[in-house]
Amino acid sequence: MLALQAAQLFDGDRLISPPAVLIEGGEVLAAGVSVPETVPVVDLGNQTLVPGLIDCHQHLCFDGNGSLEEQVSGLDDEDLALQARTSAEQELRSGVTTLRDLGDRGFVTLALRDDSSLPTILAAGPPITREGGHCWFLGGTCSTSDAALRRAVIERAERGCDVVKVMATGGLGTPTFPIWESQFTVHELRVIVDEAHRTGLPVAAHCHGIVGIERALDAGADSIEHCSFMTNRGRPEPDDSLLVRLASSGAVISATFGRLPDYPQPPEFTAGWAILMPAFRRLNELGATVVVGTDAGIVPAKAHGVLPYAFGDLIEIGLNPVQALRSMTTVAAEACGVADRKGRLAPGFDADIIAMAGDPLVNPDAPLEVSSVWRAGERVVGN
Repeated sequence: MLALQAAQLFDGDRLISPPAVLIEGGEVLAAGVSVPETVPVVDLGNQTLVPGLIDCHQHLCFDGNGSLEEQVSGLDDEDLALQARTSAEQELRSGVTTLRDLGDRGFVTLALRDDSSLPTILAAGPPITREGGHCWFLGGTCSTSDAALRRAVIERAERGCDVVKVMATGGLGTPTFPIWESQFTVHELRVIVDEAHRTGLPVAAHCHGIVGIERALDAGADSIEHCSFMTNRGRPEPDDSLLVRLASSGAVISATFGRLPDYPQPPEFTAGWAILMPAFRRLNELGATVVVGTDAGIVPAKAHGVLPYAFGDLIEIGLNPVQALRSMTTVAAEACGVADRKGRLAPGFDADIIAMAGDPLVNPDAPLEVSSVWRAGERVVGN
């Protein structure tokens, strides 16, 4: 048994006291309790203990150097798995102890899931996409017949994937399909969703275009990834009726927040930021479930480990600091289907814990200063 003690303790919902957590055998025994005299204590001083952060949308195979296709085309599966491991290690150092990988090649990230020295990885394998569609080079291309779409889902279930990813629209970096254009009909998306749900898997739908967002909602997708409201005329202000529908749908909105400062962003995104942020503020006002999926790996500004930078973005769209911390821990765990063991410091939960400098409730930069990380009760970052 070991006790961690700091100036403050956020348990995934609120600050609790005394600011100490007891861990043993990789799990939390108790939080917000006095430490027994016989238990060794790690005293972290003027820091805040927080559940490990959760990134709902990652690409461990990408490292940001070159186009998406270039980042993987010159690597065999062994080298690609090594690149994914390096990315996962970077994530852990930033305080991310659980992540959802929503697109690899050759299912290489699945083999990393049993390594407790890495974050917990929830893997989708190659995203389902049209022939020539977004990220076709990852190997998830599929014809649009009902039988082919079902086979694609069943393959992922049989391989042990944790989630099904479908490219409902085109995307940045794949010129064969414009970013706003829908790649599947409502019927085709519904076939994927129904088959995934039959096998017990959620569906994450990549949606940059407004029509794709609407189709994914019609099909019952569990999460809308990016949700960036693109059209062939750029990024107009979305109709409030769509924002109301998104908020009331029950689907999780995975915002592509978090980026390194002083790095250029693709112009498609910087030009639309003034539209996107007010739309997300409105979604927050309407009670939508908003989490962060950084899309880490796609460009240099999205290096692995950028999730702490998203804390400020969440504040910008109207969340208070406690709500922002919940979005990156408790709410993210629910969105990823691991709320029974992740995202909280409570008895029986995995002892995934980070220590950040100072007080995140008053200092929005506190999440950027992670000094220590425990993964399953083992200290993997810090002394």
